Amino acid sequence: MSEPTHDCPDLNRLLRLIGILGSPAESGGFWESWKTDSHGYGFKKIKAGITKFAQPQENHDSWTHDFADYVLMLFATQTPKQEEELADTVGRHITPGDPLAVGTQFLADLRATAWRVWRDHHTADPDTVIEQWTQVPYPGER
Repeated sequence: MSEPTHDCPDLNRLLRLIGILGSPAESGGFWESWKTDSHGYGFKKIKAGITKFAQPQENHDSWTHDFADYVLMLFATQTPKQEEELADTVGRHITPGDPLAVGTQFLADLRATAWRVWRDHHTADPDTVIEQWTQVPYPGER
C-alpha cells in the first residue's frame, strides 16, 4: 500500500471515495453524465479540486475547505425521490449487488467525510471564538 498523498486522513478518504465512482475517462461511467449535465459544472469543480491537490499549495486549508464544500453541494439532493435516484445511480456504477443499498451507504460516507474535511480545514480558531463571545454582553446588559 502506498503512502498517503496528504497529511489529511479524511481528505485521503474523500479522494478514495471519489475514486470508487470510477475513472473520469471511463466511457459510460458515473462521471460521463456529469460532463454534460449543467454544462459540466459538477465535473469541472471536482476536476479542478482534485487536480489542484497535485500542485504545491500556499493555502491548503482554504483550497481543501472549498473542495469539500463543492463535494457537499454537488452530492446534495432536495427531495427523497432525488436522493433515491442519486443513490441508485451511484450504486449501479459501483456494485452488481443491491445498488440502492450500496449507493445509500456510499453517499452517507461521502457526505460525512466531506463534512469532516470541510470542518477540519475551516478557519475558525478556538481562541478567536472565545474572545468574540466573551466580549459580547448578554442580552439586556448593555
